[in-house]
Amino acid sequence: MVLAPIAVAMMFDMNTFVSVYVDWAATEHDVQAAIATLPKPAGVSRITVASTSDTSGGRTAVALTGCFDQETHGHRIARQYAAQLSAALGLPAFALSDLIRAGHSEW
Repeated sequence: MVLAPIAVAMMFDMNTFVSVYVDWAATEHDVQAAIATLPKPAGVSRITVASTSDTSGGRTAVALTGCFDQETHGHRIARQYAAQLSAALGLPAFALSDLIRAGHSEW
């Protein structure tokens, strides 16, 4: 059975998101400038940037929001985008899920 694109889109929450955290040496402006040069991953409709201070320390968070299956594709989307963002900035960037799995609050 082949599903029409509209039916496939309706299977996933339109507000699913994953996060990428960028090394604290990058400013919010630096991260926004790097993001402007990168393509949005498939299924991602919005990318937001915010400087944050939380249990992971003070660093810049990038939220990738869209219509995708978080369990199946979320980790891959975040990890690949973190790698692209890291290359664009010349600084470390990690998928939040990787930081949580590793149990690191500082890196």
